Amino acid sequence: MAKSVEQILANVDLYADDQRENLLAAAAAARTGCPVPHTEADGGYHLLTRYDDVRAVCGAPELFSSAQPAIRGVPVRVIPIDADPPEHREYRRILNPFFTRAALARHEPQLRELARTTVESFVDRGACDVVADFAIPFSAGSLARIVFATDNRDLVDRGVAAAKDAAVTSSPEAFQTLAGLAMEALAEAEANSDDGADTVLRALVTATIDGRPLTLEERLGIVTTLFLGGLDTTRGVIANIAYHLATREDVEPILRKPGGWHRELEEFLRLETTVAFMARTATQDTEIGDTPVKAGERVAVFFAAANRDPERFERPDELVFDRPAVPHVSFGFGIHRCLGLHFARIQLAVAFEELLARTTRFRLADGAEIRRQVGLSLGSPYRLDVTFDRV
Repeated sequence: MAKSVEQILANVDLYADDQRENLLAAAAAARTGCPVPHTEADGGYHLLTRYDDVRAVCGAPELFSSAQPAIRGVPVRVIPIDADPPEHREYRRILNPFFTRAALARHEPQLRELARTTVESFVDRGACDVVADFAIPFSAGSLARIVFATDNRDLVDRGVAAAKDAAVTSSPEAFQTLAGLAMEALAEAEANSDDGADTVLRALVTATIDGRPLTLEERLGIVTTLFLGGLDTTRGVIANIAYHLATREDVEPILRKPGGWHRELEEFLRLETTVAFMARTATQDTEIGDTPVKAGERVAVFFAAANRDPERFERPDELVFDRPAVPHVSFGFGIHRCLGLHFARIQLAVAFEELLARTTRFRLADGAEIRRQVGLSLGSPYRLDVTFDRV
């Protein structure tokens, strides 16, 4: 049974299933009374509910460390998410060139072919589970092809399969398999480091920081982060947009707009924040607004709540496609602003352009039970069963 707003605010737990339904409502209530509530869950942390506080904390890495970026911790390094300056700058220096819009544009033909093949696998049925049939194979396949950028088709195919498994199960075993494939791909890149190939993996095996090569732990940490950061997020956004496509008549014309739907995409990203929160640790005694925070205390940066702050967005709980600007924090803010934001936008544009090239009039399937987790990443049990007409 879902807890009420009052019950949630008595002791917020961002991981509790019985709090998810009313969690954003609880954050809204907190803004007007106690905008930085403290909870004893998971060892205790302060929860940020206001847009300005989220930007302030993310914009001050010297005061709020990212060394432990998950509330419950992670068993491996997730570089560069868990790195602070100056180390963080060096990792991003290696990676940034591969994730510019111009660099990623060269992969668009591959992504389109993958999207078309994926749509072809279900279009004749006139129905699909958007998550299992489209979002997962497309996002996992895209990521594996970009990260394992090699002519070794067997390695790429195994990478795609492992990425799909990780996206579906999120199990330690699945990510161990990905790590093993990453080691294999890194070894291949190192053996061929003189071939002039311009890939992420080659950069990792040839780059240096302060004159030293990256350690194996650093290389694997970066590859793991690329998969963790790109699997669940893109899958979730595709599913969320498809939900609106199936439940609102005004969405399909928007997605078919000549010249694209760039501004509208930002509104989808704002309302449906798939990376709902991350953690920071105070490095010294400080304050967030009027709330004192001691050195060593944890802070949960609640991006989903910030994106619905009425002080920044009118009608914050609605999709408003004609907003003059959508300065959301769905990709984070500050030095940790998402490395893959251009990749995500390209994938989303390609996914729906190719989907709607073959389909139209999406509807929720009769009897479909839709688990909506607004503002939170969509877990593996999530389904989105729809029907559609062929174009």
